[in-house]
Amino acid sequence: MIDLKPDFEELIKNISQRNTYSGTPVSQSIIDMFEIEIRKDSGGVLVPYWLSVLQEGRGPRKSTKDSGLWKRIYKWMEKRNMFKSGTPQGKINEAKSMTWYINKYGNEQYRKRVFVDIYKTEREKTIQEIDRKFSLLIGKITKQVV
Repeated sequence: MIDLKPDFEELIKNISQRNTYSGTPVSQSIIDMFEIEIRKDSGGVLVPYWLSVLQEGRGPRKSTKDSGLWKRIYKWMEKRNMFKSGTPQGKINEAKSMTWYINKYGNEQYRKRVFVDIYKTEREKTIQEIDRKFSLLIGKITKQVV
């Protein structure tokens, strides 16, 4: 049988080298969430359900339930030293304000309708390579049977 693991590892490696909307490579913490799954009859790469956000941006929320996004925005802003306020409460308010705006209108990438090819092309190339390998194997089996 064909070993698909190297193909999937190559796919993950290629995705990890792609740049996001901000121009930075896909973060290692996201790549670490990728999981290769090989079964008897198939295989694949399991990824976070929200991965398409890297390509298309984050649209407005449909739910009013607090998802805790403001805490992640706060950490992101803190890491980049983006706060204008000097007080802890002021910083929290800035993060919550940015979160409200993103929840209402989507992030900048979404609003500008910018598509960034993070995995689409790499996924298609991997599928074509796997199809090619299986075609060669089927051809080999057919020659052996005839």
